[in-house]
Amino acid sequence: MRDYEFVYIVSPEVEEEDFEKVTARVGQMIVDGGGEVVRLESWGRRRLAYPIRKFREGHYVVAHIQMDPEAISGLKDRLGLTEEVIRYLLVKTDALPVEAVPAVSPPEPGDLDQAEEEEPEEEPGEEPEEEVVEPEAALEQDSGETDEEEQGD
Repeated sequence: MRDYEFVYIVSPEVEEEDFEKVTARVGQMIVDGGGEVVRLESWGRRRLAYPIRKFREGHYVVAHIQMDPEAISGLKDRLGLTEEVIRYLLVKTDALPVEAVPAVSPPEPGDLDQAEEEEPEEEPGEEPEEEVVEPEAALEQDSGETDEEEQGD
């Protein structure tokens, strides 16, 4: 069995009470195909990036599942016949267990301001010294060479 991340969008016309029934029915489709739902997350009702079947919103659900690759086509066929699911995406993931991935919390707004103010201190002997060239000396060298080249042509 392989690990998959399965994201699907339920029609906004589905009421909250019926939403649980739809997710249970999709989970049953996975189990009937010989798979297993490892983790299920509901992201709630969100605005779609573009209209799908004239809907501008949908209920997003993310499921981490394990299923045989041969059973995937049967799941896709059954999802295509389900009117409540308006779009889905099934992606094969690495074999890492979902619980092994550490959760990263976003930094606090005050932490970002402090990070910008604190600059790392540089030790004086680490950087190579740059050669300082006076602009007048550089111009004299350049103009002298160009005069000789122009005269030779």
